[in-house]
Amino acid sequence: MKFIRKHKTLSIVLLSVLIVFVIIATVFGRYIRNIIHNYILETKNFYFNSSILHINGKNYSITNWDGVNAYTLTIDLNNRKTDEIYTTSDINYTIQVSCPSTVICTLSKNSGTLHPQDSTDSYQITVNPIQSFGENDNVTLTTTVESSTPYHKTMSATYTIGVERSNFSYEIVDGVNEKYLTLNLTNAVTFYQVSEAFGDYAVDDYVSVDDYTLLSPTDQAKCYSAIVSLRYDPEVLFVDMSNKYYINRLPTNYYEETVGGYQWVSGFSFKMNASSSSAINFYKDDITENFTYPIVNSTPVIQVSVQLAN
Repeated sequence: MKFIRKHKTLSIVLLSVLIVFVIIATVFGRYIRNIIHNYILETKNFYFNSSILHINGKNYSITNWDGVNAYTLTIDLNNRKTDEIYTTSDINYTIQVSCPSTVICTLSKNSGTLHPQDSTDSYQITVNPIQSFGENDNVTLTTTVESSTPYHKTMSATYTIGVERSNFSYEIVDGVNEKYLTLNLTNAVTFYQVSEAFGDYAVDDYVSVDDYTLLSPTDQAKCYSAIVSLRYDPEVLFVDMSNKYYINRLPTNYYEETVGGYQWVSGFSFKMNASSSSAINFYKDDITENFTYPIVNSTPVIQVSVQLAN
C-alpha cells in the first residue's frame, strides 16, 4: 500500500497493463481453444464447415442496401474436407439470429440436417426494416449455427449492413460445390430516357413507366432505363444461354474468346426495365469455388457496368 501511494502514477500504469493483458489472454485463449476443439473433431472425421461462418466468428461489412426493401443473406454449410473426405453420418444443427429492434430478421428455417449424400446445405436470413433508414445508416446482426449430433460445434458470423442510396446495385450469390452462381441486379430508376428520336419524343426526353407500356415494341427499343454490360472469364464461368437477358442481348458490346479451340461468350449487354430486378445464372468450371460478392469476396468475378437514365 505504501508503494502504491508513493508511486501512484506507476501503479495506475501497471494496473492498466495487467487488465489489458488479462483481456488479451482471455480472448486469445478462447481462440486457441476453439481451434484445438475443431482439430479434435476432424480427427474423428467430423467436418462441419462454411465459407461464411467460422468457429471464432467472422465479420462482414456490406454497403449495398437501399434501406427500404428487404435484404436477404444466404449462408452455406458443408460436411466435407475434400471431395473424397467427408462426414459419413447425418449432422443435425440449429440456427439462431440476433437483430436490433429497428429490423425484423426472419430465418428460412430454424434447424436442419446435413446428410452425407447432400454434402452442402444453406439457409437464408431476410432483414426487413421497421423504421426509416437514411444514407450511411446501418444495422448489425449475428447468426450462429450449432451442431448437436454427432458432435457439438458452433460457428458464427456478424454482418454490418449499411445503406447506400443508389439507383443500381448487384450481388453474386454462390456457395462451395454449387454448380452455378446467380448474379442478381436491381435497377431503381423509375423512368425511361429516349436514345433515338421518334414521334413527339426527342433524344434525352423522359418517358414515364405508364407511357412506356403504351409504346410499340419498335419505339420501346428506342428508350432505356438501364443498359447493363457484363464481362467475365469464359474459362471460369459459362452463361446460361436460356436466360431471357442473354437471348435479348444487344448487338453492341458482345464479346467472345477462344478457349480450347471453341468460341465462348465472355461479355454481353442488355436492357433492364425501370424499377425492376433480374437474375442471371452462370455455370462454374470449378464448383469448389465460392464467388459470393460482396460478402465473401471483395472483387466480383463478373465485371458489371451500367448506363442509367438520368
